[in-house]
Amino acid sequence: MAIDLPGARSDAVGPADLGTETVKPAQSEIWRALNRIGQSRTMMRAERLIQLLNFLVETTLGGNARYLKETTIGVSVFGRSPDYDPKTDTIVRSQAWRLRAKLREYYATEGADDPVVIDIAKGQYSATFSFRPPGALEHPATSTEQRPHGSRR
Repeated sequence: MAIDLPGARSDAVGPADLGTETVKPAQSEIWRALNRIGQSRTMMRAERLIQLLNFLVETTLGGNARYLKETTIGVSVFGRSPDYDPKTDTIVRSQAWRLRAKLREYYATEGADDPVVIDIAKGQYSATFSFRPPGALEHPATSTEQRPHGSRR
């Protein structure tokens, strides 16, 4: 689900698309969640991914999600020159892909009980924030979509 956050406000922190909850996490809860992720075993030795996540969260919470473009991130996080070509240097896309994978891993393991979920939707760089619905644990290895098809005819 792609969401454009132009003109994002600091109190409008993203959709609660993991459930029917309409209450959004407070900024203090989001910062605590970000701190837990940054100090997790999952993110150990992934300093650049932590820097990327911090930048995306801070920019989104600051109401500037509309400025989260590949070139801006390349310059601000990865030290690229302002004239670098993102078509030939895919650092931002590849690191965003790695970050999304690490976030999935974190929330499936040591962050399984975290009340606040920080996500970076595919095709987006703005962060979304939501409360995890009570009792909702992700078990990607046991997903029904991944089971082999049996002869059920």
